[in-house]
Amino acid sequence: MKRLLMLLGLAVFVLSSCAPKSYWETRAGKEKWKYYNKTQYGLRPEKSPKF
Repeated sequence: MKRLLMLLGLAVFVLSSCAPKSYWETRAGKEKWKYYNKTQYGLRPEKSPKF
């Protein structure tokens, strides 16, 4: 029983670590976030990102 629970816990841990990242954690998402923050607060970004 202990072994089964340990394997189940390990499986949940491994499967959750392999999940895809959310968009805002990716490089493109961070660039988009910075661009929109600059335009929202009137800082006028030099160039728009490629998205």
